Formats: sequence, C-alpha cells, structure tokens
Amino acid sequence: MLIIYGPTGVGKTDLALAIAERVPAEIINMDVGQFYEPLSIGTAKPEWKKSPIPHHLFDIISTPLNYTANDYREAVYELIEEVRSRGNLPILVGGSGFYLHALLFSNSAAGEDKDFSHLYRDQADLWKKLNEIDPERGVRINKNDKYRIQRALNIWHATGKLPSSFSFPYNPQADYLLLFVERDREELRNRINQRVKEMFEHGWIQEVERLIDTPWQEFIRKKNLIGYREIVDYLAGEKDKKSFSSMVEMISAQTRQYAKRQFTFWRKLEREIKKEKQYTGMSVGCLETVNLTTTTIDLYSNELLKLYPTLACTAARGPREKNKIGKNNE
Repeated sequence: MLIIYGPTGVGKTDLALAIAERVPAEIINMDVGQFYEPLSIGTAKPEWKKSPIPHHLFDIISTPLNYTANDYREAVYELIEEVRSRGNLPILVGGSGFYLHALLFSNSAAGEDKDFSHLYRDQADLWKKLNEIDPERGVRINKNDKYRIQRALNIWHATGKLPSSFSFPYNPQADYLLLFVERDREELRNRINQRVKEMFEHGWIQEVERLIDTPWQEFIRKKNLIGYREIVDYLAGEKDKKSFSSMVEMISAQTRQYAKRQFTFWRKLEREIKKEKQYTGMSVGCLETVNLTTTTIDLYSNELLKLYPTLACTAARGPREKNKIGKNNE
C-alpha cells in the first residue's frame, strides 16, 4: 500500500490523484474530519463522488459519533485486501496522525480515543496530571506534546491503569511505502492562508450554520476540528466585518500551528518506526520524504513509479479501465 501523509494544505490529495491516474488505484481516506458527511468545506474534502477513481471511507458517518482508531485499522486492512484483489493499488491519504499510527502499531489501549480534555484547564494542567499519575510515562513525553499527553491521560481515565503498562508494537498488516509530503515553510504558510480564504468563499459559514442547534454543534466543539468552533462563536456574535477578519486570521493561525504539529508528529513517527524496525528486525515498510517546492506533482509521480516498480506493476494494463468494484464504494 502507498500512504501519503503530511501537513494540512501541502497537496496530499492532488498527489494521490496524480499517482492514481497513472496506475490502477483506489483511494482510502485517512483524515478524521472527512469521515463525517456534514463536514466538507472545512475539512477540505475532495469531490470524491465525481471522481472516476474509487474512493473509500469518505462520508461514512452521518451521526455525531467518534470513530475509534481500532475501528479504522480494521476497516482499512479489510479494504486493502479488497482493493488488492482487484489488482489495484491502495493509496491512503490524509493528515490524521492518530489513525496513521494505529495502522502501523497495533494493540491500542481501550479508551485512548475518548475525550477527557474537559477535565483540565490547559496544556500545563495536562502535563502536571500525567506526571502525577504516571511519572514513568511522563518522563518519556515532551511537555509540549499535547497529542501523546492527552492519549496517555485518556487511557488512564478509561481503564484505571497506568499508561506505561501498555505497549503498542510495530505491527503493520501490509507492506507499505509511506510518503511524507512537505513544502518550504513560507510557501506552505501562504498556501494555508489562501486555502482558508477559499473555504469561506465556497460557503464554509453556510455549512456551519446548518449544524447550529443540532447535535453536531456540540460534537464539533468537543472534536476541536479547526475553524468550526470559531465559526459557531462568530455566528453567535456581532457578525461584522471586524469580527469576520479576526475570525479568519485566528483560523489561519490555528491551521498553521496544526501544520507545525504534523511536522513534529512525522519526525517522532519516523524515529519510532526506524527504532522498532531495528529492534524487531522487521523489513516491512519504507519511508520517503518529498518536497513539492523543489519538484512538481507530475514530475514526482513519474519518478516515483520509476523508483518503485512494484507500485506500477499493474500499469501494463494500459489506460484505466472501469473497475468492477463489487459493491458501492461509498
């Protein structure tokens, strides 16, 4: 399987589509916001229903419920077998590191997907509490690593057991090439700012308005999906030009911060995978970084298929034929 991960706004979807146009392939979603049917503009969901390339795990949830990492892992590996049985390449694409980690490291602890953030005041409170209950785990996590701190506390709240008592072994169920897609920081910053503006031009406020006074309103607040909470607050306020500009800048800044966290997550994941492969002796999985500032999507897609001929093993069939999917790929 091919996994495409990287910061928000970098061009992951375009790269996945470019590769899928060159070899028979099917795309599998790896972005949490895009699971949810009512959330499209603010999650940068592709127009997958109009694509000739089969897409999976988009719009699969129509009610405001969480989708656990274990559920995702099981669904993806089942899909991968189906896609491969059709002679197609599974391409996973998205920016949700939590779900990516679940694909590569199994035996996730019960409760790690739950949200107990409302029990704490701020990041410092999270760090302090983790070190109080489990200093062994706390010393192994950077105090600014909100993702892992929250995950550890979730395990403790849900199970009553110390997070350090759980292990997450490296256990991918299929060989993979994992691409980390990046751009030079200034270019990525400009792309993020532009995309946020375009989301509003395409009707993001109207999308959120439809969720007001429904169960989705509280769900998107708890889920902390970037921008949705801010738009809800804007709609409840003055709704003047100054408020709008302030909201747009706030969402842009939060998106840029999220992109930085995705870079940080990648660096840690890369080290973790290399360490586990060295320790276990497993040869499954390859890692590669591509900078789309120094190359184009088309050039890189062509080069990738030359470097990794196994990805293009089905390309000899010629132009894409209509695949017999066997069931609705929604």
